[in-house]
Amino acid sequence: MITNDRQYKIIKGQIEQFQESLDQFSATSADVKDVHPEIIKAQKDAIQFKLNQLLADAKEYEDLKEGRVVITQVKDLNDLPLALIKARIANGLTQADLAEKLGLKAQQIQKYEAEKYETASLRTLQKVSGVLGIDISADVQIKEIEAPDIYNVKKYPFRQMFQQKWFPNFAGTLNDAVQNSDKLIAELYFSAGIRELQPAFNKTTIRSGSEVNVFALNAWYAKVLLKARGQELTSFFNKKIVSSDWLSQLAQLSSEPNGPISAIEFLRASGVRVVIEPHLEGTHIDGAALLLDEIYPVIALSLRYDRLDNFWFVLFHELAHIILHLNSEVKMIFDDLDVKREGIEEEADKYALNAIIPDDIWKISLARFSPSENTILNQAKKLKIHPALVAGRIRWEKGEYYLYNDLIGQGKVRQQFANEI
Repeated sequence: MITNDRQYKIIKGQIEQFQESLDQFSATSADVKDVHPEIIKAQKDAIQFKLNQLLADAKEYEDLKEGRVVITQVKDLNDLPLALIKARIANGLTQADLAEKLGLKAQQIQKYEAEKYETASLRTLQKVSGVLGIDISADVQIKEIEAPDIYNVKKYPFRQMFQQKWFPNFAGTLNDAVQNSDKLIAELYFSAGIRELQPAFNKTTIRSGSEVNVFALNAWYAKVLLKARGQELTSFFNKKIVSSDWLSQLAQLSSEPNGPISAIEFLRASGVRVVIEPHLEGTHIDGAALLLDEIYPVIALSLRYDRLDNFWFVLFHELAHIILHLNSEVKMIFDDLDVKREGIEEEADKYALNAIIPDDIWKISLARFSPSENTILNQAKKLKIHPALVAGRIRWEKGEYYLYNDLIGQGKVRQQFANEI
């Protein structure tokens, strides 16, 4: 298909060349000897066939440019990519014009159209359709993902997904859902904006000490993306706002009765999307840091451990990844924080610990050298943070997780996010 005037000019030149070849072939073929007539006819038909293709492409482009074709609705998602390209031409827009309306660079639209929008997210497709006035009224049928097991219900903790109401638009029993599982799983990935699953995980870091069910992790990631896309923030995160005062202000929210909720509101106001999504069996996930559409930072928390000390450490750990590590090379990081730290994970651990309790204070803290309930409470009071953060650091450094169970805020987190879980 022709998508721009430059391609149209090239095609017109090719039409002239093929027409000349056909005319010349017709004029000389009668004089050719020692060649079977059927071979001559086949050669002529091949030239004519290619010429007809070029003429059809040129006429289609001319009809679109002249407004003789109007595209207002798509009923089959397989037709959507070409429909978007045709609608753009029919609306008299160049690729640069469409890019400007979408707030993108012209090269991005060129890339989308060259790839038939295969790498565009669902939200991008919706925006393009809206600008071009196309109504999408199609049943979702995903067939692009080249992985034979990707919709195999036996690969997923499907019962858990169903019980956690992952498919709100589906009415039926678990057995009914299993019978429709391929469609439900496909809709999950498509709604999350994942058109091809494997490329989405090319630049990923997974920290886990146990064997990971990759299918469950893929599904969890899709659910996180879906929730993140539903958050419309008014601010764009800029790393320049991060300072010791900013980090201290975040940590001090832990002293509030609903500190975890306040922290998430604080981060969202700063342009960081925060998603609460319980882990799936086989994922061993505490949290994740990722970039939505390669731009917008997202922190995902599973609340695998329902304790205040764990909540705050995981939150700051994933925030550290956003500040230090996410980039064009690393776009997703999944963490099981029970695992021994190394590399970027060790960096994130150190950053999180220092952000919660600055190293210069911790080095001389009485709570560190003579830990007791009183010294922990006094240190927390001085820092204006919850005692769970001090007690949790002592437990973490000693590796003795039976200490100070009364101070770590056991059972004080999930109840605050009942509406988000």
